[in-house]
Amino acid sequence: MEKTYSLTAHYDEFQEVKNGGRYSSDILSNGMTLHLGGSLDRHMTRGRGGTLSNGRNRDLGSTSSSGGLPRWSRREICLLSALVFAAGMCVILGSMLALKYISLDAQQDPQCRQDCQRKRSLLRAARFVQSNIDPTIQPCEDFYSFACGGWLRRHGIPEDKLSYGIITAIGEHNEEKLERLLLEPIRRREPDSAERKVKEFYRSCINVQEIDKLGSDPMTEVIDSCGGWDMAGAPPKTPGWEREGAPQRPDFNELLYRTQGVYSTAVFFSLTVNVDDKNSSRNAIRIDQEGLTLPDRSLYLGQDEDSVKILAAYKALMERLLSMLGAHNATQKSKEIIHLETRLANITVSEYDDQRKDISTMYNRITLRQLQNIAPSLHWKRLLDRIFHDNLSEDEEIVVLATDYIQKVSDIIKSTSQR
Repeated sequence: MEKTYSLTAHYDEFQEVKNGGRYSSDILSNGMTLHLGGSLDRHMTRGRGGTLSNGRNRDLGSTSSSGGLPRWSRREICLLSALVFAAGMCVILGSMLALKYISLDAQQDPQCRQDCQRKRSLLRAARFVQSNIDPTIQPCEDFYSFACGGWLRRHGIPEDKLSYGIITAIGEHNEEKLERLLLEPIRRREPDSAERKVKEFYRSCINVQEIDKLGSDPMTEVIDSCGGWDMAGAPPKTPGWEREGAPQRPDFNELLYRTQGVYSTAVFFSLTVNVDDKNSSRNAIRIDQEGLTLPDRSLYLGQDEDSVKILAAYKALMERLLSMLGAHNATQKSKEIIHLETRLANITVSEYDDQRKDISTMYNRITLRQLQNIAPSLHWKRLLDRIFHDNLSEDEEIVVLATDYIQKVSDIIKSTSQR
């Protein structure tokens, strides 16, 4: 029985047969033989395409005449064209939106940008405050617990600290951010680049291998340049030393300048420049109490078990460091140092005292001449001139935040042996 065949259903195969041999017959993929101008019969004998394993002839019409690659159907071509068109439209629309955003940002008023940044900062601050309050407490009954209860629940005092608060936490967070910035690659490598200087300086401080290689030699050189451990004499022709008598005796004010001005170490007192607490339009030289190695005076004076243990551990550490740095009779020297620090602890006001919480009771703005009269054991003008590279007037005003302490420190310096 003769089978019918639809050319519309097998249009692609028809095109292959037509292109393969014009006005000739060929075998379709379904095993049917196409006779152009004739009828379709099932091809049961071997044709030119060969016989398949199931008895049907191989379809040679599935390959094109140009290299044997398959031809795409009209439907596939239409879908591909639509896909390319859609992708192109997406690229065009995305570019238009990006250009519009850039143009709006460029035309935006700088004041408007500052306002947006200020609003974002205020929102962050509001979220921070909201996360730290305790809404279960009535503010009229206990405002401190209401304002700080949430933060206190989430934070405890670390084992290595005597106290811990939000200011300390913010400081630690800022130090972490600063460390990440300092460890970033150096972008400006000019010789006078501040970025290069500060990053190279920081990396030299954390270069443990180089520090271990140098050992104690750099510190020993500093100690020797200051007259040695016993302060018996200074290297010859060293500027700043008194030269009366032999051996040369170290000048205490020169040592104080080196520690404060050269090595930025607070000895006996702190010396900083900051905004005047009673006049924010000017900066002022500020002098405050300082000089204890341990974090609080109670660790020197306390008789409780913890204070005694901490002080004993501090003494053992000091003896070890003194021995490593070439000091003779390290045990005796450590006792002398702790004795001096204990005297300083006796005249130091605790930071937790109410007196240290009220700036108005601490604030004392005096002239350089008055400061010299309060603490005559130190040559203040000479010290400040060298540190600030200036010639300060005797009437220069200085803010002293611990007047009684400075006066008593002067007495301790006067009564203590230079050694």
